[in-house]
Amino acid sequence: MAETIKTSVQRYNPDNDDAPYLQDFEVEYEVGMTVLDALLYVQDKFDSSLAFRWECRGGQCGSCAVKVNGTARIACRTKVDPEESLVLEPLDKMPIIKDLVVDMAQTEYRIRRIRPYVARDKKPERPEIIHAEEIEKVREIRKCIECAACLSNCPIVHETWEYPGPMIIRQIARLELDPRDVEDRVGMAIDESVYSCTTCKMCTDICPKKIDVPALAVELLRAKAVEAGYPLAEGQQGFIDQINATGRAVPEKDAPLLKALETEEFTVENSRGRVGFFTGCLIDYRMQNTGKALIEVLNRNGVDVIVPKEQWCCASPAFRTGDLHTAHAAVERVTEIFENAMDKHGFDTVVVACAGCGKTLREDHRPVITEKRGEPPKFKVHDLAEYMLDVIGKENLVLPKGEIKLKITYHEPCHLGRGQGVVDQPVELLKMIPGVEYIEDPYRNRCCGAGGGVRAGKRELSQKIATTKREYIEATGASMITTECPFCTIQISDILEGSEIETRYIPDLLAESYRKGDK
Repeated sequence: MAETIKTSVQRYNPDNDDAPYLQDFEVEYEVGMTVLDALLYVQDKFDSSLAFRWECRGGQCGSCAVKVNGTARIACRTKVDPEESLVLEPLDKMPIIKDLVVDMAQTEYRIRRIRPYVARDKKPERPEIIHAEEIEKVREIRKCIECAACLSNCPIVHETWEYPGPMIIRQIARLELDPRDVEDRVGMAIDESVYSCTTCKMCTDICPKKIDVPALAVELLRAKAVEAGYPLAEGQQGFIDQINATGRAVPEKDAPLLKALETEEFTVENSRGRVGFFTGCLIDYRMQNTGKALIEVLNRNGVDVIVPKEQWCCASPAFRTGDLHTAHAAVERVTEIFENAMDKHGFDTVVVACAGCGKTLREDHRPVITEKRGEPPKFKVHDLAEYMLDVIGKENLVLPKGEIKLKITYHEPCHLGRGQGVVDQPVELLKMIPGVEYIEDPYRNRCCGAGGGVRAGKRELSQKIATTKREYIEATGASMITTECPFCTIQISDILEGSEIETRYIPDLLAESYRKGDK
């Protein structure tokens, strides 16, 4: 008997139905089957009236985008998992015409209003030569097939159509990089709310062409805006001014961690490794106990920790908002500080407990230093959870023994999961703590609204995104949410104020369990 998959398809005919509903079908599974194959099977075997779009079947036309188990994908390139049921729904934010077919009028309007063609002020007198280096600048962002999956998944578009979405911002960037275009595309990007993007990379994650829209379009246009003299929002400029004045993106509040520590060296007998600790601004100035917990957790696992007293902001706020002058100056300073510390203390790995810092050190610092001197920074960078699971190894960890009896869920920071590829390791650490009942959140990697300068520059929009995130968290029934990002911790703590759900950092929980186990 052939293997079958339960396939639930959203049906809706506005002429006959009061509301959309799911209809179930048993689809015969074949190895390599795609979602489009499943839809065609349903249409052929069960109901020829099922409406959905498709054309090329080769991942080039973009017409077959639908939500697959809650995430927008193109149906012809999304493989069916025989171990899971299949739920197929139309794209979000667009009115339903019938079943899985949506009205693209809003999206088409937004494309038309940016005039998506090369604008000329005069007719060329002769055939024009576009040089290879100019083509290379736009090669990646030209790959878009306009499937609109990124619009359906974008947490900003989910809250407001004032932001036109990744697909349209990408188009503006493509035209800005075209040497023939005379339109003011930077001014257009400002008008199209380019600073509303949290740079969460959800669009890149679901893009069938894997276009890095935040880096190649959003941040590029922001950098050009800063260069052209467009002012940052007051809160965003405040971060930049702080970095330039003090080396920290936030002002000093309580005694900073680096000032409170009596030594740079936290060593253990018979150590299995040695790392430097890049604290980042918020752990140094706002979450000192978390910094101490990280040192303790690594020491308990036989790792020496070196905490250079001189540290500087990674300049993530500057990179994200487009102030590359501030950003590049910080890159050189951070690299110098930690390479000097490497030579002095003998380590080759830097551990971070901040998702934004880790992404910035890996993704932004390395190309800047490589371009400047022909080689990247000499040190490797790891998130704490990644270092413990992938470098020390699960089999070598000293397991915490103190019981923490709580239902705990996890928020995956955008700059950790999609930004650095650290997805499962934090959850694995949580599950090692005795007494913890881990509750999976299907929306754990949904942006909290804090990143990309949005919390600082567009607080109202940031709160809308965070409010939606709160609904997802509360739906889990957990009594605590944990994360691996200071900014996410602050944002989620704020939005959960008045709730009984506590927000904690994973190193703090681990350290608490170790201490309880000592008694």
